[in-house]
Amino acid sequence: MELYYDKNKLIRGDWIKRAVLRSDLVPVPLTLEADIRVDADSRRHFETGRSLVTYAGDELEIIRSELSMSGAVQGGDQAAFVRLIAILKCVKAVAFIKPTAIIKANATLAEVYRSAGATLRSIEGDFAVPRFVCMAGEVPTYHISRALQEGGGVVRWRNGRLSFIPLRGLFQQKTVTAVTNSASDNVESGFLERHDIPWFYSVDADGAFVYGNRVKARAARWQPGMSEIALRNMTACLVHTKTTIVKYNERLAAGDLVEVQGADPLVIMTSATLFAAGTDGDAPQQYTRLWLGRLEA
Repeated sequence: MELYYDKNKLIRGDWIKRAVLRSDLVPVPLTLEADIRVDADSRRHFETGRSLVTYAGDELEIIRSELSMSGAVQGGDQAAFVRLIAILKCVKAVAFIKPTAIIKANATLAEVYRSAGATLRSIEGDFAVPRFVCMAGEVPTYHISRALQEGGGVVRWRNGRLSFIPLRGLFQQKTVTAVTNSASDNVESGFLERHDIPWFYSVDADGAFVYGNRVKARAARWQPGMSEIALRNMTACLVHTKTTIVKYNERLAAGDLVEVQGADPLVIMTSATLFAAGTDGDAPQQYTRLWLGRLEA
């Protein structure tokens, strides 16, 4: 795994005890968890607030850093490791509690992100959010997730850009890789889905009921002030269907479409790429784990 610190200094592979680069279809779409060996000179570069850069040029900011001492001694010095968590820097601010309220009407998703402190210039496939409210003392990511659900889509990070993609649009892409049914774990949860994925209803300005998707027997939930389109969108979601491990591939990202031999294609909901160098006698590991989902609408 190629990781850079202090702008352009490559972290040696044998100094990365363990690193997991995770891609998700969530408001903060890229995270890194890593244990990195440090010495007295390099330790300061892995403190909270410092940046790391991936092979693709994505800049991550360290939000948690913990120094730990290993029992191993090399060259007369006790080995030290930094255990850190870093998230995509340009959207880092949306993951923090806000001291003041953020209230927007008919603002684009990019404007919502920027109002929460993100430094994004634009969002590909942007759309208007009819109403966005994040009260003081709350975290914007939850309310951004609600806006995405009402908009019927997700955000993904790809090629250095944040994009909004409708859920159905995810399944209209070309597949990027293929997996076999025998090499994956299947998840079937129709009973739970009927209880956990409700349909929604509301009341319009004239006092008449407005209904969402009632095709299947599901739990029902009241949601005030919503249009029929938004109510239908809120029932649509990706349902975890398979988990599989493929060979190490940092280029696989959440939102990619995967061919499943003998079945319908599935979308990567989460991609986690693991690199472990085998430091301190541990076994080296390199692989990518994929959580795949289908559309439930």
